[in-house]
Amino acid sequence: FRALRDSPIKILYCASCGIDSIEIDANFIPPNLIWLYLRQNSISTDGCRELAKLLQGEDATLTQLHLERNKIDDDGVEILVDVLRNNKSLTTLDLLENDGISD
Repeated sequence: FRALRDSPIKILYCASCGIDSIEIDANFIPPNLIWLYLRQNSISTDGCRELAKLLQGEDATLTQLHLERNKIDDDGVEILVDVLRNNKSLTTLDLLENDGISD
């Protein structure tokens, strides 16, 4: 995500890209990114911890985060829920078909 720091990109679509880890430097959050689509990858709890950085702070811009069909479990959901308590930007969070999430 460091490469997107000064990018005008608003939508990033990376479905079925084989992503299993993400590293986000909190000092280089893409300021224009509003829509992130990471469907059908292998993102786990560690990935949720990193993605939470995009949702922190008053200047968070992400409005949609699509994480369907990843390897997210209850711990990953807890990380996202915690950060969303203070988030004002996100309107859509899709976690469908993550088998590690209990009912």
